[in-house]
Parts: sequence; C-alpha cells; structure tokens
Amino acid sequence: MSFPGSHKDKLVRATDLDALSCRLSANKKGYFEPPDEFIPDLLRSYEQALQFCDGYTQMSAGRSIRGTFSEPKLPLINRGTYFRTECINRVVNEFTREHGKCQIVALGGGSDTRSFRVLKEHANVCYTEIDFPELTKIKKIAISKLQRLQTIIREKLPPIMILSRAEMAQLDPDLHAENYKLVSFDLRKAETHGRAKFAFLDKKLPTLVISECVLCYMTPEENIAVLKFWKSLFESMAVIFYDPMSLNDAFGETMALNLTKRGLNLQTFTQFPDLHARKQLFEETLGFEAMLTDLALVGGYTNEKDSWILKEELARVLRLEMIDEVEEIRLLLGHYCLIYAESGMKLQFAERLN
Repeated sequence: MSFPGSHKDKLVRATDLDALSCRLSANKKGYFEPPDEFIPDLLRSYEQALQFCDGYTQMSAGRSIRGTFSEPKLPLINRGTYFRTECINRVVNEFTREHGKCQIVALGGGSDTRSFRVLKEHANVCYTEIDFPELTKIKKIAISKLQRLQTIIREKLPPIMILSRAEMAQLDPDLHAENYKLVSFDLRKAETHGRAKFAFLDKKLPTLVISECVLCYMTPEENIAVLKFWKSLFESMAVIFYDPMSLNDAFGETMALNLTKRGLNLQTFTQFPDLHARKQLFEETLGFEAMLTDLALVGGYTNEKDSWILKEELARVLRLEMIDEVEEIRLLLGHYCLIYAESGMKLQFAERLN
C-alpha cells in the first residue's frame, strides 16, 4: 500500500513497526510456541535501514525504534497479538493442508514473518507479499544477509549494504524467487495496474489472500475495489480479513480518537461498524460466502467452547501473564473482526469457523 509524497505515507509505515514490536513483545513473553525465530532478523534490518527511508534521519529513526521497542507491551496487548496471529495461522495451516499446491498473497506483508514459517513447512506453496517500497526493501535487505532465509525462499542473494539515502532509493524493491515474491505496489491502483503487475500469479491455483489491518487505512470505495480485484483474478480463492471496527460504542470512539492523535484515520471503522455491516459488504456487495466472528469469540472470552484455540493451549497462554480486567480485554478484542470469505471453493474446515 502506498500514499506517495504524503505525510500519511510515513504514518501508515509506522504501523508496521508497531506490529513488529507487538509480535516481538509477545514472542519474548513466550506466547508463540515454538518461538518466532525470524522476528529478530527483521528488527536488525529496520535498525540498519530505517534511517535511509523517506521522512527519517539517523536520529529520528533511532528515536522511533527506541520509542517503539524499549517498553514491553501490556499483557492485554500481548494476548491480543497472540490471538490475532494464531487464528490467522490456523486458517493458513488448514488452507495449505487441504490444497497442498497453492498460493498465498499477503497484502501489507511488511515486517510479518509468517511467510518464512509457511515456506519452511510447505514446499508446494508460493507466497507473495505486497507493501510499501521502503518496507519491501528493508525485508529484502534482511533476506540478503541471512543464508537461512535464502534457503527457505530458494534464492541466493549477495548481501545488500545500504550506506546512504541515495543507495536506498536506487535499490530494486521487488524480489522474485522460486517460491517467494516480494512486491512493491500501491493497492489502490489494483484495478488499473494490478493485472500486469501480478501476471506471474497462477490464476488456476487455489489462492488465499491475507489482509491483516491493511485495508482499514483506505476508503470504503478502495476496500471494495481492492477486494473485487483479487476476487476476479483467480478461479478459486479465499480471503482471511482482520480489521478493527467501531461497534458504534464509547470504546470504539476512544480507539478512533487515540489513532486520530497519531494522524491515522480508520476510514472503514464507522462505515462498516460491526459484523452485520461487514457481512453485507462481503456477501451482498462483493459476492463472497463469508463467515464472520470477532477476536473475543475466537479467544474464548464470549463463550469458551467457541474458542479457536485448543483447551490445553488456551490454558498455557492464560498462565503466561495475569490479566485482572477480563471485561476490558473482552471489550478490546470484540472490536476486531476476523472474516473468512470464499469464492469458487469450499474448504472442509470452513463450517467450523463460526
């Protein structure tokens, strides 16, 4: 996703750094089992290269990283990060298990490490990640310096050393390996430029598109256009979609206000405020068959029997950090929707997601 030449560009890029810091915090606290071995690699790449990105200097980049990563996250943030990551991982795992040879397309892949884990475990998957050019460059730099990542993507790269802003600007933001594609692209241009840019994708392979807190920064009209584009590109595809929603309540207003203070506008937050509105969007407007839930439900805070997490695993996670305000975390998690939508396919596990 890209907003060229605007201050919004830097603000939205910074949310990727926030997401990485949340995963790092949860990882350190032992939420991910096994631990995510790739997070430190991407953090090192950020520490080295962020200073050469637009809107940053050496001083401001260091200050931004220290401010984002110096303090551990609150227990409710760690737990929410775990539920978000684990539930999307479950869908990805079920999808790859059922289809074997398939494609995954991650919108806003940025600092996400899921691609490396999936490719390490599934030889028949082709994984594509799309993001801002500077974020794909930082990830490409990380891959170029680590043999184990190159082994996973089946591509040998010379180490990329960036020592100036000019060198960063000249670096090709894309990477096309045998089973992994890293693509710089403005998602708002999907209708006009998408088919040419993504001609390398196999239109006949079952494809899972991941949208994790990405489209919320675009207008409702752009959301519809982007989702229509990916739906039209493949004979059979599915979407796993994770975004905040306002629920038209006081807690939602506070969430929106806090983000506005950071210069971020969640443009779909009130336009699609609840699961009912999201269901209308995916089924009536876009023509998907959709199953919708929220993070409180899949985390077992609404009804434990509906949790997506196995009972033993849920018990392990709940022991990691004490959270006294159960109602607060239930309220927070209830403001994040998790949507699984299909077109041209029917997964055997899908009926169990509601």
